[in-house]
Amino acid sequence: MLALLFLGLSLFALQVVAETPLEAEVEFYVQSRSSDQPLTVGDQLTFHLLVTHPTGARVALPQVDRAWGNFRVIEQTPPEEVDNNDGSATTSKNIIVTTFQPGYYKTPDLVITHRKPDGTIEELASPVIQLNVSSVITDSEDDELRDLKNQANLAVPSIWLWVLGGVALVIILITLIIGARWWLARRQRKPVIIEELLPPPVIDSRPPEVIALAELQRIEAMHLPIQQQWKEHYSLVSACMRQYLENRYKITALEQTTTEINHALRKNSLPIGHVSNLMGILHESDLVKFARYAPNEELAAELIKKAREGVILTTVAKKEDVVMLEKSV
Repeated sequence: MLALLFLGLSLFALQVVAETPLEAEVEFYVQSRSSDQPLTVGDQLTFHLLVTHPTGARVALPQVDRAWGNFRVIEQTPPEEVDNNDGSATTSKNIIVTTFQPGYYKTPDLVITHRKPDGTIEELASPVIQLNVSSVITDSEDDELRDLKNQANLAVPSIWLWVLGGVALVIILITLIIGARWWLARRQRKPVIIEELLPPPVIDSRPPEVIALAELQRIEAMHLPIQQQWKEHYSLVSACMRQYLENRYKITALEQTTTEINHALRKNSLPIGHVSNLMGILHESDLVKFARYAPNEELAAELIKKAREGVILTTVAKKEDVVMLEKSV
């Protein structure tokens, strides 16, 4: 009976120990070097920072500055986590440094943030490593000061070279000044005769809906879908509708995106159904122009029909006006 009780207590103790969460452990050491090879100025050192922690925990390793105490950081690898398959994982990184002066140095503190599986956060400090950096000068003779070498005797160029160089420089400057003045004077001339011969700009005084319907009829007569010129067909219809919206609602539709046109039309208190119809035409055209969407002849013909309906619905409300408008085109 006592044996069974002892065995049960032992199993319970083992279970408690197994369920006890692992604590994070920090290791910080220098990559092994030969014992007979002293550390001198300019040598590169690789520090290894490793943190062993529970698998469900998260560890944030510090990002070291370029100037790290008395060390100069050359490179540092990104943190890498490896599962140890025993309920723990190891997060590590390497820090490669060098020094430029001899002396006794120690590494600055590194603070590691450890977020445990239960959500609590703790900060861990890395061990401090002391290093002795020696000078590359070993012979006592190299420490002695020596006199400076005598100045070298350089041949002095002839004064005529300076004179000729100065004259050439003056000639170049005068030429540049004359050329600049001639260029500016020519730019300031006003082409009066050419301006007078240019014809005055033609202003189309027709209503916006008449212009749009006429353009749609012209596009339809080009029969671009039969020639499978989808991009040209949809680009012309889109440009026609943008010009119509710009003339009708005084918005810069030719320079705006489809989304910007949608916002502008909603500000004009246009019915949502009309806005949806117009936006459908523009969105479908954008798909063909920019997304390489290939429609068919039926869809291309339907686009012209939708465009006409959009123009008519946003122009008149009476049925007889619609008939008269279609006959005028």
